[in-house]
Amino acid sequence: MFEIVSKGGKLSVASHGEDLDGLFSAALILLVQPEGISLHFTAPYEIKDSPNTYDIVLDLPPPMGGTKILVDHHESNLSMLNRVERAYLRPEYPSTARLLYDILRKWEPSVEEYSRTVELVDETDTGNLDFSSALFTSAVRKVFKLRRRDLEKVARDLLIYPPVTSEDLTSLPSIKGEIDLIEREYGEQVREVLVVGGGDALLVQLRSLPSYLVPILQLVAQKYKFFGTITTGSDGALRLSLRSRPDSPLSALEVAEAFGGGGHKNAAGALMMPSSMYELLTMIREHLEVELITV
Repeated sequence: MFEIVSKGGKLSVASHGEDLDGLFSAALILLVQPEGISLHFTAPYEIKDSPNTYDIVLDLPPPMGGTKILVDHHESNLSMLNRVERAYLRPEYPSTARLLYDILRKWEPSVEEYSRTVELVDETDTGNLDFSSALFTSAVRKVFKLRRRDLEKVARDLLIYPPVTSEDLTSLPSIKGEIDLIEREYGEQVREVLVVGGGDALLVQLRSLPSYLVPILQLVAQKYKFFGTITTGSDGALRLSLRSRPDSPLSALEVAEAFGGGGHKNAAGALMMPSSMYELLTMIREHLEVELITV
């Protein structure tokens, strides 16, 4: 199944660089192929229209340039399998790391030592974040934005110090400094947002807070049937990160796909231009009362 890995040689691997699932999926490849890996961390909105070609793509849409192997669990990427030579896309899996773990352990027994870490990845990637895991994810997103090459150190730390609790994530040597800095700089402001009351739908537009803090702000998502954060990229485009509860009449994926994005039913994202804000609000208001706040 993964003959391309076992044959050795230089392999180009692209993995999602903004969360634990993508980082640990990359770590599992590093475990079975310690040398000869050219590792690229990217994001769905970057790779989706990329002309680049990779040997293995993990937890991401396949690029326009194609890939030999895709391992993923996002239903929204099923429409792009014509770009893939061999696809392992299983939407029923809670995480890409879980799918990759099941594939690799059939011929590499050492992978099974990380079973409890895979359980932690499953928890975080299905939206069951607590403050520690959200803080870790925010720190990872900051590194992704500013010093992307350093994410390989985080992936290797996940193998050296395999976390089994969210508190373990915040203790990883390669990320602890960033976590402490976020706590000092933004801890008080973030906690003020986290005490919002709850209701139908809430959109939070970030102006004074950096975009990498979105995972922490999403801790309030369970208080609302529909929740979203809106950040502005350097190109002026708005990035939507959306969450919906099972009892919401409107899913995160429905809204994301309406703006060319994708993801999971209850956790999805998209890019849109500022001129589409009215369309976004109108779509939500057809189903839910929505409040828009700026922080």
